[in-house]
Amino acid sequence: MKTQKTILSPSEFAYFQLGMKSLYDWQIECLEAVGLQEFGGPPVAVAAANGSGKTAKVVAAAICWFLSRFPRGQVIVTSGSFRQVEKQLWPALRVHQRRFPGWTFLQTELKTPEGGFALGFSTDDPGRAEGWHPKVDGSEDPVMIIIDEAKTVPDGVFEAFDRCTRLFQLWVSSPGKPWGQFFEAFHSLRKFFWTRKVRSDECPHIDPAKRARDLEKYGPDHPLYRSMHLAEFTEDAERLVLSPDKLTKALDGQPLEATNGEVVAFCDFAAGRDENVFAVRRGNKVRIVKAWVEKDTVQAAREFVHLAKLEGLHASQVWGDADGLGIGIICDMDEMDFRINRFHGGVASTEPDEYQNLIAEVWFVACREIERGRINLGVLDPETFKQITTRKSEWSENGKLRVESKDKMRAEGRHSPDRADALFGSIVCGARLSGAVTTQAAQASNVGSNDFSSGHVGGW
Repeated sequence: MKTQKTILSPSEFAYFQLGMKSLYDWQIECLEAVGLQEFGGPPVAVAAANGSGKTAKVVAAAICWFLSRFPRGQVIVTSGSFRQVEKQLWPALRVHQRRFPGWTFLQTELKTPEGGFALGFSTDDPGRAEGWHPKVDGSEDPVMIIIDEAKTVPDGVFEAFDRCTRLFQLWVSSPGKPWGQFFEAFHSLRKFFWTRKVRSDECPHIDPAKRARDLEKYGPDHPLYRSMHLAEFTEDAERLVLSPDKLTKALDGQPLEATNGEVVAFCDFAAGRDENVFAVRRGNKVRIVKAWVEKDTVQAAREFVHLAKLEGLHASQVWGDADGLGIGIICDMDEMDFRINRFHGGVASTEPDEYQNLIAEVWFVACREIERGRINLGVLDPETFKQITTRKSEWSENGKLRVESKDKMRAEGRHSPDRADALFGSIVCGARLSGAVTTQAAQASNVGSNDFSSGHVGGW
């Protein structure tokens, strides 16, 4: 069955042909901007809050409209993640499959009877993004280029697409790192684009309670809150995870000590290069017990075990950096029959959509807890204060937050943040990572409010 060529605009097509009866104003604006490119309008770039509906309501609708308007047309779709193409966009297209009985819907490809197609792929190879041109002419089989989750796509792919002869172009993503082609479309290259930023409060389906929770969780200045809800890029290429002013303010207003909660210790190992650090958290009270330089790793292991026992800790309450040189000291502690929890900062975060790795999560979560006045740090020595307030955050190439490496800090003449790592490790490790239920958490719950409550549950 041949494709019925539409004369409707993209938003009209979405409403009447696809049955999208509840399009938001911003979705209508974006779809109409896509359609105006047929008549010389500029390419479209949309930076939208997470969960806004940009893929299902804008990208999918634009593809269906384009192939109905130009049944021999070519749609090339890419993303930094194949999962985004396969698990998000193509299912959104298949929702409309029954409306196009002549079209063939494959895993990441769509074909019309007239020879038109939409092809989805993910690549960091610019070569795969080259060579797309009309085979007949621009009015018969024009090319539409779509980059979904554009913040994760390398600049080389954008540049390769610039070599293609395309009539339509659509870039969509949540905001992220403050560089790259997608970022520049809203900044230095803005005069060449029709741009739209979409906040979460423009999307009625996004629960205001989630917005409030994220505001409470991250704070208004956190890059993730700004990206997820305000559709803003982070202006600075690098920003301090916690600035001196904010730490000073937190120290001036820190809470009273409450030591009856969870007890967690963290060991940061140096093997003679920097400082070994042993930090302990009791409830909300966090302190560095000892920071010292020791070249003999066996002696360092003995000292860590000695300090833990002086603090009355079980091995299950102690965490240690098991990356790099640390694993040797941990093995020495094992030989002393003191088997602590291994912490690997380079593994995936418990919030993998937000942080590049676990050490980034530890730093951001700990700094947030300090800023919110939930941690008692006592009086910080100048070196610890400096370490906490000189590490910068960065955006990874896949649009996730990370902290700069220790090697980069050393190259710029800044000390390795061993003390800060130990303090923050003791704040974030424990029940937060192990999933254990602590007395403190149980006391904060609504115990006794139903027939299933049976009093407090103790942690370690």
